[in-house]
Amino acid sequence: MNSRRLQLIVGNIVLIVILAACAFSTASTPAGNSATPASALGNASASTNSGASSTMAAPNQPAGAVTSGGCANAYYPVISGASRTYSSSGNVLGDYTYSVKIFAVSDTGFSTSYLFSNGVNSTIQWNCQNGNLAALDAGAESFSMSTSKIKMDSTSINETGYNIPASFDTGQTWSENVTVNATVTVSATRSVNSQISNQVTCSAGGTDTITVPAGTFDTVKAVCSKTMVVSAIMQGKTVPINTNHDNITSWYAKGVGFVKSVATGGSNNETVVLIQYKN
Repeated sequence: MNSRRLQLIVGNIVLIVILAACAFSTASTPAGNSATPASALGNASASTNSGASSTMAAPNQPAGAVTSGGCANAYYPVISGASRTYSSSGNVLGDYTYSVKIFAVSDTGFSTSYLFSNGVNSTIQWNCQNGNLAALDAGAESFSMSTSKIKMDSTSINETGYNIPASFDTGQTWSENVTVNATVTVSATRSVNSQISNQVTCSAGGTDTITVPAGTFDTVKAVCSKTMVVSAIMQGKTVPINTNHDNITSWYAKGVGFVKSVATGGSNNETVVLIQYKN
């Protein structure tokens, strides 16, 4: 949605929804009666450390099948039924956990479902380019999320590059630019159209040994800068409502995937670590 790479996307899901709900409130609610984003979202903005369930809603299919085609990536194993659980601290909305599950695996793409401990559920569609993995497949209904009170569906209108490379050779650079149009539905009669633009530029930064709750891993490091612009589409005009710049360092372990990230700048100083995983 989650991220950039994986975390660059999903780490901002809750923020995107709050901003979109705020834009809707500003555009559509009479003065003096504005609903607060937190109350509009219900549980989505609650800070919790209760943990995310390892059981997520995803289509049934054989587990353990890994593609040997365009999605084969040593540092992000694309295995049907594989799951990862992460813990985040330092986010402006509070600490939370989330779980990720891979499904719908083919030689050209796959999907990931996310379950957050703060009530957010989402699904992201990926495409594969010779082992390079790109999120939010262009032209597809590639990203959806929901809480108990809000639902967002989006279509990727532009996607170039990739966010997880096939290899992490020192000095290697890569990037991904994604733009999606989204509709946030608050009720049967209330919705807001928005546009989300995410630009990520990364370079491989060598190797590190990283210890997280899931264990100690030999990893490769990616150093990235990210710019995310969230805009509301009101009366045919695209109006920016938030621009966020982050510097993010992430670590990946062979055969495991993403194990840790540290984000600084913007509104967050967030650390995400792997709690447990299953291939």
